[in-house]
Amino acid sequence: MSKNRYGGNYLKGSGFGKGFAKEDLRWKYRPKQVLLSISILVSGRKENMERCVAALDRLRGRVPCELILTDTGCPAEQQEWLKQKADKVLWFTWCDDFAAARNVGLQAASGEWFMFMDDDEWFEDTAGIEEFFLSGEYKRYQSASYIVRNYVNQEGTVWRDTHLTRMTRRRPDSRFFYPIHESLWPLLDPQKNLEDYAHHYGYAYVDQEAAMAKRRRNLKILLPAIEGDPHCMKHYLQAVAEYYSMDEYGPAYEIADRGIASCEPDREENAPHIDGLYGAAVRMRLRGGLGSEAARIGREYLEHAPISDLARASISGDLAIAFGELGQSELSRQYLQDYLKWKEYFARNKEAWLKQETVVLDSCFENFQYRKACGWGLAAALSLKDGDWAEALLSREPLEWWMDAVRGWYTLASEENREQWQIDFQELAEGLETEETSEEKGLGLRTDIWDGREGGYAHIMQLYEILVMPEPQSAQEELTEEKGTAEREMEALAAALKEKVRGMIQQGQQQAALETIRQLQGYFPEDKELGELEAKCRGEGMING
Repeated sequence: MSKNRYGGNYLKGSGFGKGFAKEDLRWKYRPKQVLLSISILVSGRKENMERCVAALDRLRGRVPCELILTDTGCPAEQQEWLKQKADKVLWFTWCDDFAAARNVGLQAASGEWFMFMDDDEWFEDTAGIEEFFLSGEYKRYQSASYIVRNYVNQEGTVWRDTHLTRMTRRRPDSRFFYPIHESLWPLLDPQKNLEDYAHHYGYAYVDQEAAMAKRRRNLKILLPAIEGDPHCMKHYLQAVAEYYSMDEYGPAYEIADRGIASCEPDREENAPHIDGLYGAAVRMRLRGGLGSEAARIGREYLEHAPISDLARASISGDLAIAFGELGQSELSRQYLQDYLKWKEYFARNKEAWLKQETVVLDSCFENFQYRKACGWGLAAALSLKDGDWAEALLSREPLEWWMDAVRGWYTLASEENREQWQIDFQELAEGLETEETSEEKGLGLRTDIWDGREGGYAHIMQLYEILVMPEPQSAQEELTEEKGTAEREMEALAAALKEKVRGMIQQGQQQAALETIRQLQGYFPEDKELGELEAKCRGEGMING
């Protein structure tokens, strides 16, 4: 049994004795023994609430369950519905303390296991949870997680999957802590990581005003919590996340620094949140344009701070970007190599990833971060005239991925960096034309070349042909001074790429041409010339799909 990490002064803000609650027990059925208590906070969002509860019907029908609904503000007309759907209905007077509300449901639970969720979540399928209990597998575990799919847009096309430990054996000392972004304790090992997932649109805001309102509400709770318990790293890290979401990088890294300075190493529940703060201190400075400072403290943390492997991976990726922006190519390549090794390690060791994952660190290998780090790694390889490293790097991902990476890295870089990138790429490509291939050198690089051509440097040469060429004079003449710098550069790049597409079609490289056209159509959907080129490409190459 794990010791009580929240004992003594750590009970501050645990939620007991706060608010006011009463209950109405109306059992639809009472199994001899409840195996799973499902506790949900409900606040009156009718459509979400009904969908949340309906998605649990099969689970409740197959596993001995009780459903506990804690009402934190539903209108009077919904009361009868709550009583019809739940086994226990609790009424809680809201007091800006999510842990207090959660503890009301926990105290009313009678199941051997306890699970909690929000009323704006609903399961796609509960087959894994059902099998976990029906098979008896639950007897071998102390806690379990399922996936929460957090959407970032209303259309549901962009999301982040996060394993959250929402299930545990119920114990006399089970408690929720923290007034916001509350945590259930104790969560003991061994833990089962289930693959069932719940949809969550709580962070898919209708507009920016709604997003900012929620962030300000959260900070209104978090900042006093930090003052009340200045040694609680979770409060600091959650505040960083709120400022980060508001693009307020200065307050974000200042809060991270305060947390690191206030950390008590022997306070067990501060891990892994302290690791997230180390990563955040670097990331927020980098996002805020303080690349030199980010590089300095990032190296210091890697050398001297007692941080987790995932924090090391996160900082390594940010250092690859920082040193790339600073023009220090050798260091950029060095830290990218470290970052990619960590990426491969965690791909093989998912359990280690899940144990170390926390806010900020959970985005360590997300596509945006991965693309940007690799983009600066390519820039470093070009600067160092290292064709082998550039080819090995390019062979990791398909052409479409690299076109996105180039857009996110190259077009957002300074004009000086872009000009140097063009020169470096041209010099490397021209030099490679006279060298023996990597294949002849026995480097063992992947052979799934993008367009099927042969040669050890085929990826480099194809990307060079697509991206590096003189801009057509006609395109330059059409530009006007009124257009913004970014717009002029994107249009010039599009004109250059369209000219290159024509050359590809003439050379019989229809598949590569089509890939480039598709990328351009994503950025310039109203460009009719791209449609004409696509039709020409398909007609001459007989390409379908």
